Amino acid sequence: MSPTSSMLICAGVMLLQLLGCAFCTPVEASSVHVTVETIPDLAAFRKANPDLHIAPLTPRTEQLTEGGSTRQVITYTVGSHAAGERLVGMASNQQSWSTLQDVKLELQYPTAGVGAVVTYVEVVVNQSSSTGRGYIVSGGVGQRNIRLVIEAYNTLFFNYNAAIYGW
Repeated sequence: MSPTSSMLICAGVMLLQLLGCAFCTPVEASSVHVTVETIPDLAAFRKANPDLHIAPLTPRTEQLTEGGSTRQVITYTVGSHAAGERLVGMASNQQSWSTLQDVKLELQYPTAGVGAVVTYVEVVVNQSSSTGRGYIVSGGVGQRNIRLVIEAYNTLFFNYNAAIYGW
């Protein structure tokens, strides 16, 4: 397996269960498709994808120090919680590298069929650097689909938990 293909991760969605979540298990049509890949040249990526409409997500950054090492926790959100909503998709994964990487995470809800009306999305990212951004490239709050991209720059690790709520 090449280094590039080993850095590409496709994970099925995880639906929240009472005491945990089903990890990497395909689920019904109300699922989230997740792709994590490293992007060696972000400018070339943006040039190769000129049709992406970018709507920024609101980030909140927090720096945590544990056992002498520092990590950044960046929480990206869009929308707001609504009465009667439910968790319609959840995904998470962890990856690390020995050299600094630029990483792109793509989240898509649903992967097939018609999803719930999206009310709120939260993606919590742990990474070694404080630089990155998140944006919506299609769909959004109030619609039955959403596609998000989260980018992290110059990081040694990328751990995320994503939750999509709707009704």
